[in-house]
Amino acid sequence: MRIQNVFIFLLLAVFAICAIFLTALTAQVYRNTVEVSEENNASRVADAILRGAARSEDAGIVSIRYEGGSETVEEDGAVITDAGTTVLVFTNDYDGEIYLRRLFCADGWLRESFTAEDYAFSTDMGDALVEITSFEPELDGHMLKATVVTKEGREEHISVHLWAGGAEE
Repeated sequence: MRIQNVFIFLLLAVFAICAIFLTALTAQVYRNTVEVSEENNASRVADAILRGAARSEDAGIVSIRYEGGSETVEEDGAVITDAGTTVLVFTNDYDGEIYLRRLFCADGWLRESFTAEDYAFSTDMGDALVEITSFEPELDGHMLKATVVTKEGREEHISVHLWAGGAEE
């Protein structure tokens, strides 16, 4: 009778150890899947935002501006110039009024604002879309290119052909 009890106990112990091992293994696989998904999320969202903006606002003028720059004079008289924030601007005329859709990186976020042309630019404006560390757009003829650096430090290159509108350097 004792050998039978020991056998049952050992069988239950092996089952419990296998269950714990399997749970730990699947938890690690799930954790890795979530990490990879989060790493890819920022680049996918930035790509979708840029493509969506190009497709919906392509009829107007696409330009790159450096807005919000400043000059500071140091105590020794040296002038330090801050070029400002690199802003990708889609300019369109809606019923006679000019509107600007701006995409830019500020405070670690890709931000988007949609305002009338009369509104002055500020890095506080717009909606935070996706967490990134850098957004550098470039116009090459009818090709819109952007380099996005995710918060994990991965550099992504996005290219969109501008079909209808024109680009201004």
